[in-house]
Amino acid sequence: MKEHSKFFLYSLADTEKLAKKISKIIKNGVCLCLNGKLGIGKTTLVKFILEHHMGKKINVNSPTFSLVNVYETNNLRVWHYDLYRLNHKSEIYNLDIELALRDCTIIEWPEIIEDILPNDRINIYFDEINSTSIEISILSNKKVIL
Repeated sequence: MKEHSKFFLYSLADTEKLAKKISKIIKNGVCLCLNGKLGIGKTTLVKFILEHHMGKKINVNSPTFSLVNVYETNNLRVWHYDLYRLNHKSEIYNLDIELALRDCTIIEWPEIIEDILPNDRINIYFDEINSTSIEISILSNKKVIL
């Protein structure tokens, strides 16, 4: 994967600014993979991405227990997966991943299904620098302009 961008988040406002940029690139066929430790802000980023894409505040819950939440936006269906509790990659087929990948997918904890994800996915890595800052690295095999 080729690295495209680095961002530093120091506040929720910074997270929202990044989400606004990402919201402009989501469309059918886009797969965002969010990688980072528990509680680092992956679901918060998803919430802001969806709100900016839809142009309104919405309730976005972590799909930790449901494994997937589906959001209908203006002209797009977004599948938000949280695979933290997935025991085996074969379980993903019960969650309509093949259909989801035709739409827009945002996947937290994608490591377990990495070998079935598209090569042109966009990987977003969250790395805690200290208690007040997070480094975001965005890598993809395709050109991503943020």
